[in-house]
Amino acid sequence: MSCCSSKDFSFLRLKLGRYFDQEWVDSPLYKRDGTFSKEHMKYFVDATIKNYEEAGKPLSKKKKRQSRKTFLFMYNIMTLNGIMAKNRERFINHGVRIAGLPGMKPVFRFVLKRWFKALDVDGDGVISWQEWYFMVLKPFLKPRGVEDEDEAKACFDIVDADKNGTLSFDEVANATIEYFTETEVTKCAYL
Repeated sequence: MSCCSSKDFSFLRLKLGRYFDQEWVDSPLYKRDGTFSKEHMKYFVDATIKNYEEAGKPLSKKKKRQSRKTFLFMYNIMTLNGIMAKNRERFINHGVRIAGLPGMKPVFRFVLKRWFKALDVDGDGVISWQEWYFMVLKPFLKPRGVEDEDEAKACFDIVDADKNGTLSFDEVANATIEYFTETEVTKCAYL
């Protein structure tokens, strides 16, 4: 059931609240004042790039620039250029409102296509476990308490619908859209 046909947005509200609360906890810019700023997003991108450098796999200048532009673009879409990031409740209400709009899934796919290209560091058209580890596990899952590599691999396996060991754009898009738009508990609900 999609959120467009459901009157109960409590599960979606819970997920959006967790996203707002936990996404930026590791940032020294996080003031715990309930805001979500472009500085948080810039810190996140720089921390992700640093993960690659620390692993001895530095990103090219072009890939760094593409990653920064993509994540700032995502921030602007998710927060209406920061207007809806002023506090937690505004962010949640905006998320519920846009998730329930007819025609939003193609918009999400457009945004996710840019994000996917930023994650696909080697440009082969799929996300490998290593790319997932550096671009998703460290910055996204660790702040949520996922420290165990086995648990992170289980998250990767949930998204890997065809079980071929890599993630296609459709697999990532479908799991992400399900996460942010479905109101029922699903297998991707707690990624």
